[in-house]
Amino acid sequence: MTVELRFALSLGLIFLSTFLGYFSRKQNWLPETFAGRIMTMVAVVGYPVVGFMAIWQTTLEWSNVWLPILGGLQATITALLALWLAKKLFSDRAEQGIIGISCGIGNHGVTMAGFVVYLLFGDRGLGLNLIYAMYTFFALVLLSYTIAQSYIDNIERKPILQLMLNNLLHWRAMGLYACIGAIFLTGFNVPASSVIKHFHLLDISIYTVIAFAYFSIGLRLHLPHISEMKKAIISVLVIRHIVGLFIGLLLVAVMYFTPWPLTGLPLKIFIIQSSVSAGVFGVATANMFNLKPEEASAIFVVSSLVYLIIGIPIVMLIFG
Repeated sequence: MTVELRFALSLGLIFLSTFLGYFSRKQNWLPETFAGRIMTMVAVVGYPVVGFMAIWQTTLEWSNVWLPILGGLQATITALLALWLAKKLFSDRAEQGIIGISCGIGNHGVTMAGFVVYLLFGDRGLGLNLIYAMYTFFALVLLSYTIAQSYIDNIERKPILQLMLNNLLHWRAMGLYACIGAIFLTGFNVPASSVIKHFHLLDISIYTVIAFAYFSIGLRLHLPHISEMKKAIISVLVIRHIVGLFIGLLLVAVMYFTPWPLTGLPLKIFIIQSSVSAGVFGVATANMFNLKPEEASAIFVVSSLVYLIIGIPIVMLIFG
């Protein structure tokens, strides 16, 4: 299956799943709180399975190690900056938290920016993009989970390092260790199982995760909320798409004065990914910790539409 066809199928599945989730809630077939259970399974089981198989089939090179490191650093700086700005703009701590989470991990996969990278740079670009996106498994546990726990109302505040350690030892961190396991298998040249390709297990897993994740997003989506929360949405759009890009460029400039400057194709991929739309991991985290999940879904939908309509054409114009 070509990546173009995969992207078209993914978009169709995304819109259909989101609509079915939204329609199910409107018809009272499912309570929207059920989205929390679905997103927990997606984040803890679905994405780890996809990530494990995808990484295991990827050729890893030490020369590309800076891609996930800089990706994680950019996401962390952007999220912390978003939290700082949100504290000045919003009095509600839960709203501050969800803005920080939404501005952290982006939608780097083949359903969004990864597909743009493939169109521009082919298979090699897609492989490097997967290496870049490895940081998300670490950032989900150490960044997103920690922010969520720090901004939940009416709970005992704990030191950041203690929260991080607790998250590393929690069953929610399964995806992180699946990613590490796949890296070791690849690093020691253990060939990926032929069963994965023969039965198309990776493709099946990807579409299953997409269906459940976006069904959950639709289940939480309240269209009137979008107009009511314009301030929060605009804040995320500015930080995620504009400020995030400047942070990425700043990191590239700093790397230029080191013995390991980012150049060539890795540089282009990093810049493209610095300004991508909000990621599904943010919605998953919001649902798992019940931190403004409806708001997270609305932010995700608007950010994705803005990137599809405005972001992708600009990226194709510059890099194409």
